[in-house]
Amino acid sequence: MKNLGHKVDEVNTTAPYSFIDHVINRLFRYHIPVYHRDKTGANKKIIDLVNKNNYDIVWIDKGLTIYPTTLKYIRRKLPNIKIVNYSPDTMSLRHNQSQQYLESIPFYDILFTTKSFMLDDMRKLGAKNIQFVNNAYESTFHYPRTLSTEEKKELGDDVGFVGYWEKKRCKSILYLVDNGIHVKVFGDFKWNKYRNYSPNLTIIPHLLKGEDYAKSFQAFKISLCFLRKMNKDYQTTRTMEIPACGGFMLAERTNEHLSLFDEGKEADFFDDDEELLRKCIYYLQHEDKRKAIAAAGLRRCINSGYSNINNINHMLSIVQSLN
Repeated sequence: MKNLGHKVDEVNTTAPYSFIDHVINRLFRYHIPVYHRDKTGANKKIIDLVNKNNYDIVWIDKGLTIYPTTLKYIRRKLPNIKIVNYSPDTMSLRHNQSQQYLESIPFYDILFTTKSFMLDDMRKLGAKNIQFVNNAYESTFHYPRTLSTEEKKELGDDVGFVGYWEKKRCKSILYLVDNGIHVKVFGDFKWNKYRNYSPNLTIIPHLLKGEDYAKSFQAFKISLCFLRKMNKDYQTTRTMEIPACGGFMLAERTNEHLSLFDEGKEADFFDDDEELLRKCIYYLQHEDKRKAIAAAGLRRCINSGYSNINNINHMLSIVQSLN
């Protein structure tokens, strides 16, 4: 928001995850109304700032540790303020929530979500105004790089995936491997079970961070974009990040994906493992076509305004139009 010309004060709500936090989260998932710990003192910091400044908007990302009493205090102190919540997660599902979050929902003037399917569920939880927005990429980080030969070797392969293990995506990758496709996975510890599965499969037992994350999408000839079944996704952050980094994206076919990128022109899509294999074989044999689609996908990200700054601008315009 600073880049949009606004004066912004920031409060950090994230802290290292401990065993106690794991226990609290587990109890909450079993519907015991325990509160997540505010280990950064975010609630007090927000109240202190509100006491000293006159804000137009309080913007809270996710807000698992923000109490409803904090939001009510903000409203009393600044009656004309707009209190906004944003989250890219499926906040209608218990594993993404907290007791504070559930109790706070009615006190937000508007909630923004990247999950189009959960609007009614959030209204049932007390949301008085909820708006769907697409995912976005960070233009200062997700952009094409010039890769060295070593980087292409370490980060790349014919087909690649960066992300957590899930049964369905694992099944799809093993299907490719069993049919002669070379695949590299950068993932969590659950992928370790498959490290010796096939010479066609390379498992790197850690997720990529920083520059290597962005570079991997260029290094892979084909970057797979799976959707998280636990979150019931129709699109994900990688939907934007892969093309924005100059990568060729082969993603699960959904109506939202089809609305964001022209199929076979700016990205490509699949419905099942057979179609996934068929398209991997085709694009590995047609480099020019693959590179043309990757270039067109990057242009679509830029021309259609899929960046964070454009997305935030859009959301701010909605907030500023509220009565």
